[in-house]
Amino acid sequence: MKIGICGAGVGGLSAAIGLLSLGYEVDVFERAPDVRETGAGFNLWPNAGRAIYGLGLREQYNEIAVKLDRYIELDPEGKQLFSTDTSNWPEKYGAPAVGLYRPDLALMLGDAVGLERIKFNHDVVSVENAGDKAICNFSNGETYEADVIIGADGINSKVREQLIGGVTFRPNEHYAYRFRSVLDLNDVDMDPAAQTGFYAAGGWLSFIPIGKGKAYWFGSVSGANTFEDFIEFFSSWTKTPIPNTLSNTSRDLLVQSPLLDVDGVPYKWTQGRITLIGDAAHPMMPDMAQGASQTFVDALALRDAFANNQDVDQALRDYETNRRPVANAVVKCSQKGLFLGRNKVDPIAIRYQNEIEPVAA
Repeated sequence: MKIGICGAGVGGLSAAIGLLSLGYEVDVFERAPDVRETGAGFNLWPNAGRAIYGLGLREQYNEIAVKLDRYIELDPEGKQLFSTDTSNWPEKYGAPAVGLYRPDLALMLGDAVGLERIKFNHDVVSVENAGDKAICNFSNGETYEADVIIGADGINSKVREQLIGGVTFRPNEHYAYRFRSVLDLNDVDMDPAAQTGFYAAGGWLSFIPIGKGKAYWFGSVSGANTFEDFIEFFSSWTKTPIPNTLSNTSRDLLVQSPLLDVDGVPYKWTQGRITLIGDAAHPMMPDMAQGASQTFVDALALRDAFANNQDVDQALRDYETNRRPVANAVVKCSQKGLFLGRNKVDPIAIRYQNEIEPVAA
């Protein structure tokens, strides 16, 4: 079996790891010139951890991940609003909630795949089915044929557009942008085993430990279109570490991402011998921190579908049948916003237990 994967992000590399374990010939194509080791942090949940363990990376994952024993929510005065004990989640759910450094995750996945299997500077421009084969064409003029092509090329997936047409994005009703960066853990007064968030109706900011003496902050403010707007919103929150953190954040390390919500979800993932995974299959808002977690679950489900069925077409149908309804349910959960927002939802750790785990199987 020969399988081509378009994209060397979380989805592409985790899919490759699973399919390589079945003895398949797997090639990964990435438009960038090297493995993307830049970026900030990740909050991954037990469903992601279970999938990563299932892909055979338990030891490597536990080595780079910081177990989160608590999720703490505070107000602009630094007074506690809510706290959720998650220290027993490894026993309860089979894996912990964790924080980790994005470059460490990229290196872990890249090492497991093997750099020799990743073809860099390959930007996909089109895909097509050809009987029991699939063909991928790249901007550098090269063409690749395989038994299966997997589109793991992100939220603006060209494979998805070729497969089922584009999806429509709309401005998010809660916030226009998310801001985030990395800082030294010693530079912020926070619990080193917790996600600590500060919340008000108009905006929020959270800190999370990610290992190697680093912490990750991320947040959004309604109406903040620039980092200056973002800073101004928190300027009076002087009983929290936020003003000092933002004033010391290097613009070189700052990431500002537009929050565009998908208007509906892709109604199918698979056509012929081409399928989708991760953000290409289920673009979602980051408010439940489930984008990457759902992607790892996709990768394990794809591996299992092929392990349990020798018929390629049936394996692809099984993968989509098992995963698409669950992923789409999580997309809808992620559209509700955050704690103290307009929809008055519960804190995120409570929502994970009540809304994500029940559909995780």
